Amino acid sequence: MTIDEAQTRFDDVISHLKGELAQIRTGRANSALVSDIRVDAYDTKMMVKELGQITTPEPNVIVIAPWDKSIITNIVGGITKANIGLTPTVDGDLVRIIIPQLTLERREQFIKQMHETLEKFRVEVRQVRHQYLESLRADKQGGKIGEDDEERGKHEIQKLHDEYIEAIEIAGKNKEEQLREV
Repeated sequence: MTIDEAQTRFDDVISHLKGELAQIRTGRANSALVSDIRVDAYDTKMMVKELGQITTPEPNVIVIAPWDKSIITNIVGGITKANIGLTPTVDGDLVRIIIPQLTLERREQFIKQMHETLEKFRVEVRQVRHQYLESLRADKQGGKIGEDDEERGKHEIQKLHDEYIEAIEIAGKNKEEQLREV
């Protein structure tokens, strides 16, 4: 594994983290809350974002405008089955979801969930570092690199590791601020 490959894997971890954090409710409407929910439509499972346009016309409302009006009930059923604490309603040709204000207890549950998610991604970053160090050790034992190159590689990966752990911490702080905002 090269340092560039490790950095690419670190980038993948961060982008995946941002996607997961976007799915944690903050009391504000966000299309990411429903966009990846799988719905039975056309004899297969499809994501809501593949079935219609998702907008947030107000801070606490998500509106889904299906391209095919015949699958509105499928979308409502899929969101209900997803059990994410949102209740969709049919409003003519639209699916409307009102985001309720979060109680203090619910906010704390989301913050706890977020911290568990952050730890999972910290572990992934550590695993990438560990795999890089293992490949570095193997290269040194195989005679491909010298001791100086091994030390340089260790310092580079540690520096990258620290930067990405910091990025995880910053993303977590930002999300926690959003969750605590009333």
